[in-house]
Amino acid sequence: MLKSIRWRFIVIYFILVLTSMMIVGLFIVNSLETTQLNSMEEDMIRTASTMISSSENFSNVDLEKDDGQIQKILDEWKVNSNYQLYAIYSEDRPEIKASVNVNSSVDNRGALGFKDLDPDLIIQGFSGNFPERKISYQNERPSEMHVVHPIYDYEGEVDGVFYMIGNLTNINNLLLDSQKIIINASIVALVGSILIGFILSKSITGPITDLTNKVAVVAKGDYAQKVEVKSDDEIGQLSSMFNFFTDELQETISSMEIEKGKLNTIFEYMAEGVIALNTSNKLIHANQVSSEILGLDRENISDNKINLTNLNIYDIDYKDPSTLEGVVSTEIDGKYYNLIYGPYVDENQIVSGLIIVFQDVSKEKNLDDMRKDFVANVSHELKTPLTTIKTYTETLLSNEMDRETSNSFLQIIDTETNRMTRLVKDLLELSHIDNKTNKINLERLNIFSLINNCINSLEVLRKEKGIKLEFKRASENLEIINDRDSLEKIIINIISNAYKYSNPDGKVKIELQNQNTKFRISVKDFGIGIPYTDQKHIFERFYRVEKGRSRKAGGTGLGLSISKELVEKLGGSIEIKSRPSIGTEVILTFDKEVKL
Repeated sequence: MLKSIRWRFIVIYFILVLTSMMIVGLFIVNSLETTQLNSMEEDMIRTASTMISSSENFSNVDLEKDDGQIQKILDEWKVNSNYQLYAIYSEDRPEIKASVNVNSSVDNRGALGFKDLDPDLIIQGFSGNFPERKISYQNERPSEMHVVHPIYDYEGEVDGVFYMIGNLTNINNLLLDSQKIIINASIVALVGSILIGFILSKSITGPITDLTNKVAVVAKGDYAQKVEVKSDDEIGQLSSMFNFFTDELQETISSMEIEKGKLNTIFEYMAEGVIALNTSNKLIHANQVSSEILGLDRENISDNKINLTNLNIYDIDYKDPSTLEGVVSTEIDGKYYNLIYGPYVDENQIVSGLIIVFQDVSKEKNLDDMRKDFVANVSHELKTPLTTIKTYTETLLSNEMDRETSNSFLQIIDTETNRMTRLVKDLLELSHIDNKTNKINLERLNIFSLINNCINSLEVLRKEKGIKLEFKRASENLEIINDRDSLEKIIINIISNAYKYSNPDGKVKIELQNQNTKFRISVKDFGIGIPYTDQKHIFERFYRVEKGRSRKAGGTGLGLSISKELVEKLGGSIEIKSRPSIGTEVILTFDKEVKL
């Protein structure tokens, strides 16, 4: 209970009032007791003095003959019933000559040492002094006051003394009543102090409690809290500062949320994957890209622990910053990544974990591999005819041969030269396509006539293999807008492949279809076909299904690559359907009016 500041206030007020009332009560009781005793003493002395000064009979009394006269004088004065009065004479042998309000008989008088009388006071009285009062106690409370007053004769000599005993019962009762009044007043004051303390503490602790509750709500994330300012004192100032604090905090949090939102958006939509690990290598953050790369469960990110060795990151020591930076390469699910990693620190510049950025370099690596393969293929394609040309040239130069043999050698050299020429020509064509330097000249064409021209240009090849050609067309007057040179290269390439990879005396079927805003060219052969495993690579440069047979047929391995590049540049599409040992169909689709 005392942990509450409200009850502390109440207890403090209670203790203060209790202490004050005790001090005041003791002071009042003691002062009242002293005052009453002094007043009683003065009254007793005044009574004795008045009796002596107002009555001349005391001076005329013959103490040896007439004891009753003194008693008679005392009885006539009607002394206060609370006072016992003794008239004592004869200093040498003090005797009680008379008494008033005394229960015991005067016959009990005797030498010094009378019951209930103090001999010291009597002796001091006979010496002519007014001795200090004596208080007797009963049960630790004052019960009687003893006072002595000397009696003088005509010559001013002490003839006797009045010994008075005052009963203090009334004073004790008065003091007891006063104590009860003080106690009752103290109880009322204490109850009042508790009520006042409760009300006052509530006025202090109420705003503090309200402020505490508001702070608890703010701690849970609700920053739009306000407290009522009820005063201009310190608590009011505290309430005002809290309101100012929440306004500033809300503005700061809002700005931070905006910045956080920006960072999260940037983080989530980065092209690179990014993950953050703590010093236990547990995942604490991962964007969408990295989650897809690593196959992470984004609903339970913190449940994932990353094995850095699986990412080719070794010797990580979070106590040694020099081990926390670097770049490594790794392969994940057939894709290649450069991993750039580095530490992140807290506000005390202590390493809190590791950030890893995944850069997808699969395209660059594939291009590099293609470049290497391209160089190797070009070198190989050029090496074979150059070797052949060099061999036959050296033979011709070093030996004398008949004309027929020489012509045969020259024919081989010419064939290989043509082969290199076709290769260089195809390479130049690819270079123009890659560099976008080949020009597209759109013109109105009759597609039927263009296909016929392509067929005629390959007539020698067709007759050499005894190929039967079937050309089916929807119309002979189908006009289009396209690039003549590009279309001719594409169609010749496709038809020549159909001839080359058909069996001798085989059949090739060409079909031209009119499809609303498009036209479709289909070239189908019934030759060796393409193995299923090779079909996905068929458009790659220098790719050959059967390298020996392809080279023997005079192909460079670039025809389909060039055709695909040109088709896409003209906004068309090319599709190949093939079944091994059954045949291959190539389907070309273009818009009738090409718009570049």
